[in-house]
Amino acid sequence: MDFVAQPVVSELFNGLFKILGSNEVQDFARNLVGGVASELKNLENKLRKVQNLLRNAEDKRLTDESLKEWLDNLQDWAYDAEDILDEFAYEALRRRQKAEHQASSSKCMRFLPASFPSPLFNVQMGSKIKDITSRLDRLRQERSDDRGLQELSGGTSSNAAVLPRPKETSSVPPEKVVYGRGKDEEKLLDMVKSAQPSGANFRVIAIVGMGGIGKTTIARKIYNHMQKQEDFKFEKKGWVCVSNNFDVLTISKALLKSKSLNDSSSSIPDDKNNVQLELQKAVNGKKFLIVLDDVWEVDYSKWEELMSPFETGAPGSTMIVTTRHRYVARTIRCPESDTYALERLCEEACWSLFKEHALAIGTAAADDLITDSIRERVLERCGGLPLAAKTLGGLLHCKQINTWERILDSEIWKERDILPVLKLSYLYLPSHLKRCFTYCAVFPEDYEFEKEEVVLLWVAEGIVQSSDTQLDVAGQYFNDLCLRSFFQKSSNDGSKYVQHDLIHDLAESVSEEFSFRSEKAIIQLPKHVKRTRHFSYLPDVYSIGKKFEGLEKLESLRTFLPVFMTPKYGIRKVESIIFKKIPHHSFT
Repeated sequence: MDFVAQPVVSELFNGLFKILGSNEVQDFARNLVGGVASELKNLENKLRKVQNLLRNAEDKRLTDESLKEWLDNLQDWAYDAEDILDEFAYEALRRRQKAEHQASSSKCMRFLPASFPSPLFNVQMGSKIKDITSRLDRLRQERSDDRGLQELSGGTSSNAAVLPRPKETSSVPPEKVVYGRGKDEEKLLDMVKSAQPSGANFRVIAIVGMGGIGKTTIARKIYNHMQKQEDFKFEKKGWVCVSNNFDVLTISKALLKSKSLNDSSSSIPDDKNNVQLELQKAVNGKKFLIVLDDVWEVDYSKWEELMSPFETGAPGSTMIVTTRHRYVARTIRCPESDTYALERLCEEACWSLFKEHALAIGTAAADDLITDSIRERVLERCGGLPLAAKTLGGLLHCKQINTWERILDSEIWKERDILPVLKLSYLYLPSHLKRCFTYCAVFPEDYEFEKEEVVLLWVAEGIVQSSDTQLDVAGQYFNDLCLRSFFQKSSNDGSKYVQHDLIHDLAESVSEEFSFRSEKAIIQLPKHVKRTRHFSYLPDVYSIGKKFEGLEKLESLRTFLPVFMTPKYGIRKVESIIFKKIPHHSFT
């Protein structure tokens, strides 16, 4: 079966069909007066007509900006329709359970009027369904003259094609093999082991390179290699991902949490002074290796403040900083001799990395089917970036080799805003994985999450629906996204996962109409406030009273997710400010 790229709204449509087709909903509708059953049937018919337009809509949207807007409008409609049908399904279930309870109490009780829907419910629900159907019909008519969509839609089946599930490969990070970085590793190891700069208590090495080039990978290689060196072993080690928030207290606490730096059982202080005193005590007279990964920007005064506890370390101590920007290296006064620019992979290494992810284990014969033309285009598309090679390999792994050329010739390669290979990899995700992935835009950049945490959120949101096996199905979806390199193992904690910052940028890009995240003390509402379904924030104990003012305008909110907080922290205050003002919804 050839795979057809389906937009996220296709998965929402599948959920609507599931509700409309349930015996519980249909039986309940037949017992209602006022034509509710016929309204539901009319909605289902219109839904099928629109769904037929969605086949290959993702491909066409690359060259049609108006189609993207139409798909966003359709997705907004689908969320509203899902809310109404959920309300209807809930009422059907409630009435059935009430009738069963009455029947179990007394056989005659089943005939009481209380077990039947009120006329008001019939009228209100019938009106809502009629309105939502009219909105859908208007959206369908907007594209009724789109011959491109009509031609692409082909058959009338409502079942979306399903991407074949990939076999287990070694694509789940951390990498078993690092291609093409032998010389880089050798040079960096020499820098770590070389003589200390005069007048410095410890060496600072900056690894500089563009996003996706493998800075974290090579830093991890050095970090782990030095642990095995008996003749040059570090007594204290720590790793922290900094990202775009260079906060001295946050970074210091993260370092102090490292078992190597904090071997005591005492709790970590909350104030900067005591945290830094503990760090100073931990490294006093000891040789340490610290990695500050993915530093975006830094103020020199903050850098000096962060470094002050480490001045008591033993000679030979080293701090490694990875960054996209050379000006970060200059700001922290890293000499040019200790600034290492990581270059793109050579073609052979890039090709080897791509093949590891594109070809299943034990299928070496398939290598013979790859033409020189395909190889040239793959290398051109990857541009020597390991992340691009890994992501494109994960995408093509799920396709027959004779279909690779069509994907490699996609219009998306002409785009320059987000790495094209990442957007293409998203484009060819099955719609159910698209919806799971876009939901993860609620997490902050570099947020470390556990598999169970994400799986439970998907189920709670209703993204994964599959009777009693929801958690198993959601777990498989999570694994599938790992296999395609949308999630990767955390460098800090092997039990947790992160999204590469470019992957996170992609999630934000494709979900910006419906997802909103705030990391500021006072929330500034997005322009698409009426469409926002998912909201997350970083808690701030000092401004919780004012923080959420105006948030009641998010009338369609489904997810209200505080990140980095204990379950009950501030929730009662939030409830009094927001939840009583927003119409009844189920929150994640």
